[in-house]
Amino acid sequence: MDPAVPKATLKVLGLCAALLVLVAAVTVSVAVMVWRSEAVEKLRGCQERAVNESRELGNRVAELERERARLQRAAAAGARAEDALRRELAQARGDGKKLNASLVSCRERAATLEANATVLQDKVLVLRRERAELARGKAALQEELARGEEQALGLRRRLEEAAEQRRALRARGERCEARQRELEATL
Repeated sequence: MDPAVPKATLKVLGLCAALLVLVAAVTVSVAVMVWRSEAVEKLRGCQERAVNESRELGNRVAELERERARLQRAAAAGARAEDALRRELAQARGDGKKLNASLVSCRERAATLEANATVLQDKVLVLRRERAELARGKAALQEELARGEEQALGLRRRLEEAAEQRRALRARGERCEARQRELEATL
């Protein structure tokens, strides 16, 4: 067997492995982009909720302050109503502090997600570079494969020619043997 044939086979296997790595890199890139878009959507939803809840809280605090002022001016049965409103106001302020803490937490999460997104973008760039290198390697392997196929075709032709010469030599040998038998028979 010609040593070029196993080399060509190894080159084909190498090309297949390179293609497999390229497909894996593209798959990882797509997964990273999907994950990043989901994270950005979650961040937007969190910020919108915090803004809406802050607005509602502000409206509620303003409403309670107006109610308190009205009750003080009226002074009809102000003591019990004022205490209840003070409790509600304290609760609203506590809720406001909770919402502010939640907003701070959302901002921290947003910063973390942005940092993660930056890291993922860097990884995507690295994967794209690797994909380009693999594409170049693939092209080189394809060229080598084409050369190997040409060599294999030449070897097949030579093998066929040798087989044809062998058949011709056998036929010639059989004719010689037949002539020799005829000559021996005539002698």
